[in-house]
Amino acid sequence: MDATSLHLVMYPFFALGHLTPYLHLSNKLAQKGYRISFLIPTKTQSKLGTFNLYPDLITFVPITVSHVDGLPPGAETTSDVPDHLHPLIMTAMDRTESDIELLLHDLKPDIVFFDFTHW
Repeated sequence: MDATSLHLVMYPFFALGHLTPYLHLSNKLAQKGYRISFLIPTKTQSKLGTFNLYPDLITFVPITVSHVDGLPPGAETTSDVPDHLHPLIMTAMDRTESDIELLLHDLKPDIVFFDFTHW
């Protein structure tokens, strides 16, 4: 199987310090011809869109971040909340499990890159 036929999924932790390096890695892999589905919180797309150097190969797939009691409305990443609320971002990420499972079933990737998700 050559690089142009491989489909990768990126599912980084909802923090810019994870999302940004994952996008840099995605750019490097896209440069080699890999197709990438980059799972990203919906509103965060606008923050990273200009760093997608290969929009024909890297597709942002929006993820809806569920509300968690204690998180401000609209919070999606750790940069949206003070440090002491970061565990609630992880809780919100954990609640995406069934959505991610459905996406992976539909996308049928060859490889999934992830961090912090234990499921």
